[in-house]
Amino acid sequence: MSTTIRNRAAALSLAAIAGLAGVSLTGGTALASTNSPTDSGSGAEVSVASDAHSDGYPRNASGYADALVKAWGAGSDAEVNEYATPGVVEALSEHGDEHATQWDRIAVDGSADSSSVVYKNKATGELLTFDVDNEAATHGDHPAVHHVHFKDRAQPSR
Repeated sequence: MSTTIRNRAAALSLAAIAGLAGVSLTGGTALASTNSPTDSGSGAEVSVASDAHSDGYPRNASGYADALVKAWGAGSDAEVNEYATPGVVEALSEHGDEHATQWDRIAVDGSADSSSVVYKNKATGELLTFDVDNEAATHGDHPAVHHVHFKDRAQPSR
């Protein structure tokens, strides 16, 4: 084996180790961006503070939806009213908040204008989808969450 091949193999090994170390330090892929309007990460455990404007509000669709879920779960009507349109606030109120602390984000799907952020309730299996205006979320305009849909897991897909 020539010295050049050994040196390249060693360099590639070091690069691979450094790449893996970067992934473990960031808690995910080293190439992920938290600034995208749709933020494709999952899990409602996303820190709203780390994805916030200087005014403290989230800066992407999933951040807005996560903040709304957290406010709803905490019973903070004032925050719910800030993040969601009156129709969404009414739908959340009509649904009730018996299991409002049990939602986990499972998906985010977006286009240029709007993103859908989907949650699953750990207690009931129900699905919750918020539609979020990406431009409003990106610029901190209120309210950014403009539509909500609940779906019982027993209902057939349409």
